[in-house]
Amino acid sequence: MTVEAKQLFKARKREINKEKQYYNKFIFNGHYSLFLVIMLGAFILGYGDWLKTIPKQINYSLIVSVVVAITSMFPMRTLLKDADKLFLLPFEKNMTDYITHSLLYSYFSRIGLQIIIIIVLFPLFYVINDKTIGFYILFALLMLIMPFIGLLLKWQWYTYKLESWSLHTLLFIFFASGYYVALDAKQISSIIPVIVIVGLTLMLRYQNKHQLFPWERMIKSEQQHHMNYYKFVNMFTDVKHLKGTAVRRSYLDSILATPKSKNFNENNMYLYLFVRSFARGKDVFNIILRLVIIALILMIWLHQPVITLIIGSLFMYVILLQMAQFYTQQAYGLWPQVWPSPDSKVIQGYEQLLYRLMIIIGILFLVVYAITFPLYSYFGLLYFIVGWLTIRNVIKKLKYQETLLRD
Repeated sequence: MTVEAKQLFKARKREINKEKQYYNKFIFNGHYSLFLVIMLGAFILGYGDWLKTIPKQINYSLIVSVVVAITSMFPMRTLLKDADKLFLLPFEKNMTDYITHSLLYSYFSRIGLQIIIIIVLFPLFYVINDKTIGFYILFALLMLIMPFIGLLLKWQWYTYKLESWSLHTLLFIFFASGYYVALDAKQISSIIPVIVIVGLTLMLRYQNKHQLFPWERMIKSEQQHHMNYYKFVNMFTDVKHLKGTAVRRSYLDSILATPKSKNFNENNMYLYLFVRSFARGKDVFNIILRLVIIALILMIWLHQPVITLIIGSLFMYVILLQMAQFYTQQAYGLWPQVWPSPDSKVIQGYEQLLYRLMIIIGILFLVVYAITFPLYSYFGLLYFIVGWLTIRNVIKKLKYQETLLRD
C-alpha cells in the first residue's frame, strides 16, 4: 500500500506541475520578466544605500520575527480531489503514507521563500549586530525547521477536528517567540518552541489513533489553495476553472451611482459595466490595489529621484498591461449577447475605464513623488505619459484582435 500511495501522489504531482508549466509561459513573458529584473536591481540598489544609514532606534528583531512567523506557516497541500472522498474510501487506512508525501511536498514547495528571506535579512542583522553571525545561523536553522514541524502539527490538528484559527494563533506565537529570542536575546533557549511543538504533535498523534481521515476538510483546503493560484494566473491569461465572485465595497458606492436616464444607451453601457465589474470584483481590484500599495512603499523607501521615477513608471505600465486580461473576461461574457452592440463600443468603454484608472494611479504616484522630491515634482508627469502610451498600445492590439476575429 505504501508503494500505491506514493504512485498516486506522484501522479497528482505530475498533473499539477504540468498545469503550472502551461500557465507559467503566460506569467513569465517578456514584459513581466523584464519588470522583475528591473525591480530586483532597484531593490538591491535601494537596500544597499539604506543599510549605510540604517536607523538604529527601530526594533528590527521584533518586526522581522512577526513577518517571518507569518511566512513560516506553510499551507498543507494534499492534492486531493472532490471525488476522492468516495473512490479512496477503501484506501483510507493507508492514507497516512499519502499524507507523508503531501507534507514533504508542502514543505519543499515553499522552503525556497524561506531561503530567500534568510539571504535578504542577513546583511541587515550583520550590520546592526557589529558583524557577528553566530546568532543568525541559529535563526536560519529555526526558519528551516519550524515550517516543517508546523506542518506536522497542522496535520494532527486537523485530524483531531480542531479549528484552523486556533492552530494559526498558536503557531504564530511559538514561531514569533522563537525567532525573537534568537535575533534579540541571541540565546539557545530559542529552540524551546520547537520542543513544545514537537511534544504537542506527538500528544495529538497518540490521541488520533482511532480518528477517521478528515476528507471534507482536506479536500476543501486543497480546492481553496488551487483556486487562489487560478486567481493569480487569471491576471495574465484566461482560466477556465475560475468562478467569478463579487464583493460589496460600500466606500466605492459614490463611483457606482445609477446613470441618468439619458445615459442608458450603448455609448455608456460598457463603461458602466466595466467600472462596476472592476469595483465589485473580488480578484482584479485586490491585485491592482496591492500593486499600487507596493509601488508607493518602494517609491518612498528607495528615496532616489531617478529610481523612484522608474519604479512608478514600471508599475503604471504593468498595472495597465495586466488590465488587458480584464477586457476578455467582460467583453465575451453575458451582456454582449443580451444587448448586442458594435465591438467598437465595447473597446470604447474599456478604454474609458483604463484612462480613469490611469488618472487615479497617476495622481497618487505624482503626489508621493512631489512630497518626496519637491524640487523634481514636474518629472512626475512621466507617469501620465507612460500610462497614456500603454493604453494606446493596449487598445491598438485589442482592435487588431477584434478585426482578426471578425474575419
